[in-house]
Amino acid sequence: MSDPVVSPKSVRFGLFELDLRARELRKSGVKIKLQDQPFLILAMLLERPGEIVTREELQKRLWPRDTFVDFDLSLNSAVKKLRQALNDDSENPRFIETLYRRGYRFIGPVNGTSPPAKPTSDSALELTPPPAPVPQSPQQAAWVRNFRIPAWAIVAVLVLVAAGIFWRTPSQPPRITGYTQITHDGRAKGFQGFVTDGERLYIREVELDRFVLSEISVSGGETAILSTSLRDPGIEDISTNGSALLVGTSEGTAGQGSVWAFPLPAGSPRRLGDLVVNSATWSPGTSELVFSRGQEIFIANDDGGNPRKLATLSGHVEALRFSPDSHRLRFTLHDLKTDSNSLWELNRDGSGLHPLLPGWNPSPQECCGNWTPDGKYFLFQSFRAGRNNIWVLPERSHWFGGHAEPTQLTNGPMDFCLPVPSRDGKRIFVVGVQPRAELVRYDAKTGFVPYLGGMSAIGLAFSPDGQWVAYISVPDQALWRSKLDGSERLQLTNASTMWAALPRWSPDGKQIVFMGRTMNTSWRAYLVSPNGGAPQDLIPGAEAGFDPAWFPNGESIILSLHNAGVTPRGISILDLKTEKVSDLPGAENFFSPRWSPDGKYVAAITTDSQKLMLFDRATSRWTELATMTTIGYPSWSRDGQYLYFDTILSDDPAFFRIRISDHKLERLVSLKGVRRFWGELGQWTGLAPDDSLLLVRDTSSQEIYALDFQAP
Repeated sequence: MSDPVVSPKSVRFGLFELDLRARELRKSGVKIKLQDQPFLILAMLLERPGEIVTREELQKRLWPRDTFVDFDLSLNSAVKKLRQALNDDSENPRFIETLYRRGYRFIGPVNGTSPPAKPTSDSALELTPPPAPVPQSPQQAAWVRNFRIPAWAIVAVLVLVAAGIFWRTPSQPPRITGYTQITHDGRAKGFQGFVTDGERLYIREVELDRFVLSEISVSGGETAILSTSLRDPGIEDISTNGSALLVGTSEGTAGQGSVWAFPLPAGSPRRLGDLVVNSATWSPGTSELVFSRGQEIFIANDDGGNPRKLATLSGHVEALRFSPDSHRLRFTLHDLKTDSNSLWELNRDGSGLHPLLPGWNPSPQECCGNWTPDGKYFLFQSFRAGRNNIWVLPERSHWFGGHAEPTQLTNGPMDFCLPVPSRDGKRIFVVGVQPRAELVRYDAKTGFVPYLGGMSAIGLAFSPDGQWVAYISVPDQALWRSKLDGSERLQLTNASTMWAALPRWSPDGKQIVFMGRTMNTSWRAYLVSPNGGAPQDLIPGAEAGFDPAWFPNGESIILSLHNAGVTPRGISILDLKTEKVSDLPGAENFFSPRWSPDGKYVAAITTDSQKLMLFDRATSRWTELATMTTIGYPSWSRDGQYLYFDTILSDDPAFFRIRISDHKLERLVSLKGVRRFWGELGQWTGLAPDDSLLLVRDTSSQEIYALDFQAP
């Protein structure tokens, strides 16, 4: 092999000159900025022009053995900077040629002399032993030793920065690329989650005033009702192999009930133990059942036996779901003090309890989550800016600190809720809702006819003189008042900051008491002038206040309160002059109080909505007036001689009235087949000023849609 052409002081090639002593690169006499590592690589290449300098040689010269670095990344970066300084192109090189996976070779003239001819093949390169490295001068060796440590520090920082940029640079976020309407049956659906076995969807719907289980192909078609002896069933989960539904039942408004395994496609349901639950789910691939009862979470055998407590929380646990690997459990925590819903996570063994998105939503209203089958994403619904939409949370956290943030997938025009991923993860099934109602009155000759123009409103209350009406608009839940002919309308609450319900006029017509709820509070009682103004909190500091109603003399208000936002306190009376609150005797398990026009009686319903009760103020005793399936909205007749009420979730729902003097019960009109509007507080009914029956037809759209889901 010939001796190296390199001069110990400087080397010239083209318009460039490399000064080894000064550690400088010049072009036509002008100094070119070149960092230390690219300089050393150029020096090594110029030591043996025309010959390959292997990547291993470069590694040994530039990086000591005890230095940790991504060598390939660092070397490629240094060569790239060297080419930039030389204005060289890797595709059409003038100076530095890359030999894939082997190394680099200097191919330009050096000191006016062309380099030796290149080998004709890679095999020739393999057979030619690498030449011994040219000894470095003492000054060069010292310079290299002193340079190694700071160079490696710089490279390490560059690697970390590059990795950080890579991990923080967002890829294409998950998104919805299209949608298809699946159901067209017109039934109400947005009460509980639904499930899929990959081929069919199983849904809880309302049919003829009863909850039913329905099924439909995931590609759409006709909805079919499943035959079952279970009353008012609700879907909790589906087994991994799709052979059974996990179904819960409850009577009335109790909120808890038994849990059953419902075989598919047919068969007799099997009760799982003697459990009473709020929510339940099966663990994928195992034989265990997890369920909640109020504030507690339990795990049991698949038949409901041997239940063990996992955790106790500070609110009601709902919408339980396991991760696909069965290691984690997520659920919705409903805080009755603030009426908020937040997502929480718990490990399978009960450890690691924590909120999923702390601080993400200042007024949390998230619920009903489901993992995609691959476990990469978690879908949930969130209520913001007056709308329900679907969001997705990536499970992967960023390497450089910080957790993945949810991405909004839907944005109207309707509300979207209850997301369920398809078995292949390519679609998301959701309930799309457009709430709409029609106010109607019952006429003995013509049946139900539009009332007050058939406006979209619930919760009507009429002024003592019968000239004015207060009502709650649908869907925004704002409190309004107007004349009966619709004139002089005035909005009394701001729907963007408060939802309203159940207004009641004061006996003198100068105030309206109503229920109000904000994003950060539960339902509470408020007062407002019918002429407008800011609503006044009726009982500051109370955690909740339901169904406020006036005493006939206007000096007190009766309402339902709660202790600690969880357990019913029963019925209480607020003296407006003294602001003293006293409890009505024996009313601990009653709600929906209604004072009779003469002030002698208080009507109420038991908390399971099964019994209508009457309190006689003269004797301080309660009397049972009626026992039926799910009693709703008692109303006194104008003369106080009758109590009117309706029934729901019954085989034959109807309007009834009972005479107070002798407790005679009359069935007035059947409501079977009438599609009534389900508001947040059930199906409202009431009386017009002439005691004619009022209800609200449901003209909403609640259908299931399939959203095409695209995610990286």
